[in-house]
Amino acid sequence: MAPAVLLVAGVYAYPAITTVAYSLSDIDLSPRFRIVRFTGLDNFFNQLGSGAFWESTWTTLYFGVMLCLVTVVLSFAIALLLNKTFLGRGLVRVTVLLPWAVPPVASGVLWVQMFHAEFGFLNGLIRAFGGEGDIIWLGGQTIALHSVLIAEVWRWIPFATIFLLAGLQIVPRTVKEAAAIDGAGSWRTLRHITLPLMLPVVIPVVIFLFVWAMKVFDTIFVLTRGGPSRATTTLNFLVYRQGFEQFDFGSAAATAYLLSALTVLAIAGLGWMLLRARRLAGA
Repeated sequence: MAPAVLLVAGVYAYPAITTVAYSLSDIDLSPRFRIVRFTGLDNFFNQLGSGAFWESTWTTLYFGVMLCLVTVVLSFAIALLLNKTFLGRGLVRVTVLLPWAVPPVASGVLWVQMFHAEFGFLNGLIRAFGGEGDIIWLGGQTIALHSVLIAEVWRWIPFATIFLLAGLQIVPRTVKEAAAIDGAGSWRTLRHITLPLMLPVVIPVVIFLFVWAMKVFDTIFVLTRGGPSRATTTLNFLVYRQGFEQFDFGSAAATAYLLSALTVLAIAGLGWMLLRARRLAGA
């Protein structure tokens, strides 16, 4: 029992408590890393009064919502296709899972090549269909954020597809057959039977995707480094900038805890939706 407690304390409790101490302190790096004085909640108030913090907060929330929405919609469509019987279904299932096996940094490097303005695959594809193909995917603020979003959606579609496909396979066949006997078409069966019964599966997937979106770092680091002009600086990347570019570890620790609080609030809201979905599914 004691070794397990010490292990948990060392791995989880010590970093968490230390970060709390940093968030409440003024830290000096010269001549060594040390706490100069405790400043109370000043670091938190400074962040809440900072335009950069709120800009990153809205970027993070938008990124998280869009990642969940686009990933779940595309994954659900793929799962519906893979739930049908057709020649080569096994090969298609393996192909769909491949992006999940790619390490995050390798995925970022891959998408850097895909988004290259002159030699990239996407602009080449546009030129092949007669377009100009001169889009600077990572150059503009709006398009850079959505380019990062495309790369992250590509990474997480396999994960969501696996869970949604498993959910589709536990929808009772007898219920669908009864709906068909009553004259319900494919769309009405999907809307009124499949989707409600799938909610207890969809919501945990959304929770996981949202939490991951709050933590995204490597793809942003490889593709844009948070730019251009902070357009892709999420809260997690802001923590990195404050800590390891500006060496303001007190502000970085405070931002990290504010990000954690935001994530917990989102999980609580989605958890409440999950409980309601389960009650409705069991009703």
